Amino acid sequence: MEIISDDSLELEEIPGDSEAEQVTRKFYRLPVKRDDSLYLEVDCSRFPLLDISESGVCVAVEADTEFPQDARLRGCSLVLRDKTFADMEGEIVHISVDGDGNWVSGIQWIIADDVIQAELNATLADLRKEFFKDV
Repeated sequence: MEIISDDSLELEEIPGDSEAEQVTRKFYRLPVKRDDSLYLEVDCSRFPLLDISESGVCVAVEADTEFPQDARLRGCSLVLRDKTFADMEGEIVHISVDGDGNWVSGIQWIIADDVIQAELNATLADLRKEFFKDV
């Protein structure tokens, strides 16, 4: 890295940086407007969706939410308006604070059923159409 006179930085890729390869996203994350009909339910607690993709969700959590990093969440229900995906399983990939100081958690789905994955993809395609209709 070198400092340039106009106060900008030049970033240089680190060859073979396996950590950087791990965090590359392969799916578009659809931002979700605050909507009470879009949420994740875990152990009778509801968590509002912040964004969603074919591979997982980001939800709003409280600072004291007990989602340990790498924990497996079993028996989750993903509610997308009139469609409920029950008995979902996911892995906590991060718990962090967003730019506004709110706690968020990223959950990656572990889906073994191709039918469920296809239904989820179709539902997300409908949400995308709705989201981009007003843009």
